[in-house]
Amino acid sequence: MDPKALLHGLFQLAEVTDASDIHLAPDEKPYLRIGGTLRDAEVEPLTGTAVQDIMTQCTMATETSDRREALMKAYGVNGAVDYAYETLVPIKGEKRRVRYRINVFNTRGRMAAAIRRIKLTIPTFEKLHLPPIYEKAISRRAKGIIIVGGETGSGKSTTLASMINYVNSRQSKHIVTIEDPIEYVFHNDRCRVNQRELGEDFPSFGLALKYVVRQDPDIIMIGEIRDAETVETAIMAAETGHLVLTSLHTAGAVQTFYRILNFFEPDRKPAIRQNLATTLVAIMNQMLLPSIKEGVPVVPATEVLLNDAVIRGYIERGEEAGIGELLEREHEGMHDFNTALVHMVDSSLIDPRVALAASPNPDKLRTMMSMVRTK
Repeated sequence: MDPKALLHGLFQLAEVTDASDIHLAPDEKPYLRIGGTLRDAEVEPLTGTAVQDIMTQCTMATETSDRREALMKAYGVNGAVDYAYETLVPIKGEKRRVRYRINVFNTRGRMAAAIRRIKLTIPTFEKLHLPPIYEKAISRRAKGIIIVGGETGSGKSTTLASMINYVNSRQSKHIVTIEDPIEYVFHNDRCRVNQRELGEDFPSFGLALKYVVRQDPDIIMIGEIRDAETVETAIMAAETGHLVLTSLHTAGAVQTFYRILNFFEPDRKPAIRQNLATTLVAIMNQMLLPSIKEGVPVVPATEVLLNDAVIRGYIERGEEAGIGELLEREHEGMHDFNTALVHMVDSSLIDPRVALAASPNPDKLRTMMSMVRTK
């Protein structure tokens, strides 16, 4: 089959089934992740040549020959490369624009791909089933650092995009994003948004981070905290009056502190801890769970920390365990994962068994759910 036709057929299927991801590997059927579960596409297995032809088709659609050459070079050196792909496909009788983030990688010496679907309409907090405290977090300060945490595939990029769109529709700001690759595309509403992509607009994250504060931003979105340099740049930007939005691969709010500090040598950690105490605005961790509500494939369970005088004291003293206890007590409207899971079960969003399997403390969650049932 023509690689373009096969690719567009998979995109059509993903759009119709509301799949989040497409997986391609040599000598296997394509798989789609629907509602958090992998399902085969019920087509013939793809040969290694077919996978390579499909990925070549995507790469050739990038804007310039220099960009194509850079992608192929990165793939050759690293054995993997990320980029975004946008095209028109026929869906339900009309041409519809679709956008995907593609990660091409080697498996046993041959090409494979994980393709993440990016919805062109950026969902609101309400549409994502995120609690009202997210609006409070993004609105409470004009400077500082907001970190969205979670494991791979937990919806961090979508939440960051929703935050930016929330500001874009309400305030007059200059927003600069630093991404690899650009996922959601923003259109100027009340804000002026400049999106910058690794390889296309800058050669390295270090240089992009160095120059971003000279571009007169009010808000800086850094797609992901990757290293100590990213942390230090975020802190410096926050200290000089900017709001920084970013993401980090962590399982919970308390673990976020440990992860950030572990980027640094022991002699640097006390200073970074003090910097975080003064610049941190919020940490919002999330995990996506399969939903039992009709028309809602997945919903986020959240853990939210808002920095205040009490939290700041715990950070400065290195008493992160105390932060966990405050979240359990829902201090100032904050909450931990178990509190969110109880609410989601009580609201018939998720099955109790799913909640228990996802909980960081299932015994405590079981007790909390039994208390809700007896009320």
